[in-house]
Amino acid sequence: MNFKNTKLKLTALIATLAIPLTFSLYTSSLNHTDSTTHRYLVAYSDTQGKQTIENVAGQANDIHAFNHLNMVAVNLTNDQKDLLATQTGITSIEQNTTYKSAAQAFGANIKTVNVKGNEQASWGYGTVDAQIASNDNYTGKGVKVAILDTGISAHPELNIAGGVSEVGYTQSYADDNGHGTFVAGVIGAQSNGKGLVGEAPDAQIYAVKILDSQGNGSTEDLAKGIDWAIQNHMDIVNMSIAFPEDSPVVEQVLASADQNGILLIAAAGNKGTADAATDTVQYPAKSSHVIAVAAIDDNLQRADFSSSGSEIELTAPGVDIVSTSSNGKYELRSGTSVAAPFVTGMAAILKEAYPGSTNTQIRQALDQGSIDLGATGKDNLYGNGMISFQHLLGKTSILASN
Repeated sequence: MNFKNTKLKLTALIATLAIPLTFSLYTSSLNHTDSTTHRYLVAYSDTQGKQTIENVAGQANDIHAFNHLNMVAVNLTNDQKDLLATQTGITSIEQNTTYKSAAQAFGANIKTVNVKGNEQASWGYGTVDAQIASNDNYTGKGVKVAILDTGISAHPELNIAGGVSEVGYTQSYADDNGHGTFVAGVIGAQSNGKGLVGEAPDAQIYAVKILDSQGNGSTEDLAKGIDWAIQNHMDIVNMSIAFPEDSPVVEQVLASADQNGILLIAAAGNKGTADAATDTVQYPAKSSHVIAVAAIDDNLQRADFSSSGSEIELTAPGVDIVSTSSNGKYELRSGTSVAAPFVTGMAAILKEAYPGSTNTQIRQALDQGSIDLGATGKDNLYGNGMISFQHLLGKTSILASN
């Protein structure tokens, strides 16, 4: 027997086994020396990177894996985060951030109102020529619209096709704030003779609850909501929300949704200044993958609260609009979150009328068919202009040749 070779092989084996053992002992000591954890969104390049995350974080950790990205949400101590940052296969680590008042509508202006049977009770519907669509019997039928918001409550006017809650305190997507229910009505209040009629009354509305009862939301829950929309093959996503800061992780999810054919629409934000001299557009509307929607009043003037900036793409009615309330009645609200669903409803009509059109083609048609407001051409207040059905349906439609 060659004792020399046997000794060398045994030494190599011990060294190989020592690597995971040392890694395990090191991570174990980290967990014992620093027990305070924070929530992180960690991206990885391959299965080895994902396994590394599990090894560092521990099997008992609350790890959420995203369906369409190499990314997980995970609780980590500072030492665990620092260790992960040095490991092969880990591409980014971003702390989950929660923002207050992410829902974009003015609570102080909310008023309860009465609505007659079978009417579009706000000036906005007529302003965008919604009657053109209804006269041609387009109702958004068969189009799947995800509303990422505070959830949607049961209402006689709303037919909720399904949904999910991504917030930690409840598995119900019912609306405990009122914001999401209002947004849903602008898009999809049914034509049933009971009251309000939305812009796309037969669209399939899905409630994706990513904001809590106070309208607060986190980057993790926003990313989860978009990931759910991709997984469930939504056509359009409405985000009447605004975060003050960009998120590289959310940007990756938005890009994935865009690449999967989903049209993304968001409120520009309610941080407008009187002189509109600074860029106040908020996230996710700031993303190039998203249509940023500003608000106008019934004089077709920019609402003083409406954010401005180079990212503004379209403008829609957003002052004193009537829609569904979470108490089963109706109410009046203002905000860029009220303007965004007007664009979403119009997009749903176009998707029904031209089902072969891509999200990019519908986005271009909305831009080209808008009515120029303010300075000639695209500007920081109105973008390309106010949405209108005038050139979007029929033989002369911008989409007719697609």
